[in-house]
Parts: sequence; C-alpha cells; structure tokens
Amino acid sequence: MNKKELILNTMQELFKEGTAGTASVSDIAKRAGIAKGGLYYYFRSKEEVLDALVEREYENIIQNCNHIIDQSNGNALEKFALLMQTYKSSYVDPSLDAYLHMPQNAGIHQKSLAKILLSLSKIISHIIEQGINEGIFRCEYPLEYAEFILSVFTFLLDPGIFTWTSEQSFMKMKALADTLEKGLSAPSGSFSFLYMHM
Repeated sequence: MNKKELILNTMQELFKEGTAGTASVSDIAKRAGIAKGGLYYYFRSKEEVLDALVEREYENIIQNCNHIIDQSNGNALEKFALLMQTYKSSYVDPSLDAYLHMPQNAGIHQKSLAKILLSLSKIISHIIEQGINEGIFRCEYPLEYAEFILSVFTFLLDPGIFTWTSEQSFMKMKALADTLEKGLSAPSGSFSFLYMHM
C-alpha cells in the first residue's frame, strides 16, 4: 500500500471513531505512522485529505455501477433498473456521510454530488442510447437528459439535505417515473420500478 492510500485509510478510521473532525494534520500523520512532512508531500491540508477520501469513496461507487452495467446483457429498461438498484444500495461510510452533510462542509459535499452526477450521467446516457437503438426510447439529447434526471437523484432525493416523509418520497419517485416515461417516449409503466418497492 502506498503512503497516499495509507493516509486516506487512516482518515477513514478516524471517521469511524468519530475523531476526524478534531484531528489535526499531525494527528493524522502520527496515526498513519509517517512524518508530518510525508503527509504534506501528498496533501497541502487536512481538507485536501478529506476531499481525496470523499473522491475515493464515490469513485468506488461509480466503478461498481460501471462494472455491473458492463456485465449486464439486459435491455435499456433492465439496465436502468439495475443501475438505480446498484446506486441506491451502494455503501457510503455513515460517519463520512454525516460529516459531508454538516453545513461547514457544504463545498466538499457539492463537489461530491457533482462528481456523481457527471460520472453516472455518462452511464445513463449510454443506456438511453441503447434504448433508442432498441426502439424503446426517443430522445434527442441523451447526455443532457441523463444529467437532468441525476440532478433529482443526487440533490432532491438526498436524505441528508431533505427529510421527506415516505409518502413524499414515493410521490417524488412516481413523478420522476412519469417524467422519464414522457421525456423518453417510453411505454406507460416502464419506470414503475422506481417506486414499486418503496
């Protein structure tokens, strides 16, 4: 394991222990068993360590989504359902997630949401293009439509930002399914998987 990964793993351990917020650069370096200068070789500040850790966490989710969709032989609708299921069930360290949702960390949180949106929208646009080729969808702007849809998932449906009731969440997913069906000219009920098991 290289030193950069060691530093990130150490920061993750501090999150699990609930001490990441108060830990200094010296504390992180000491815990990692490296000199403070060794940490500064890779990161200029504690915020940069946190930024890199968040990026690594979300990069793992994106790679997993990519891998699962690449392995699937399903049609566009089946891949859509598989992607949403994979993304919603992806594990993010609860302590890191809670830290991201603190008001003082809004900048890092916004960057993480942007990374998810930009990365997953590429996967969704490929699925939309597949659906167009299969005759299931009609869409002139697959990438832009994917970005629009993901903005709902990454922001409006983020439980750390909005605390919707289960009924409100259900209605929002139903509205999203309706928007997808109309926007992609998909058969009625095609996206019911978004709300059927809520």
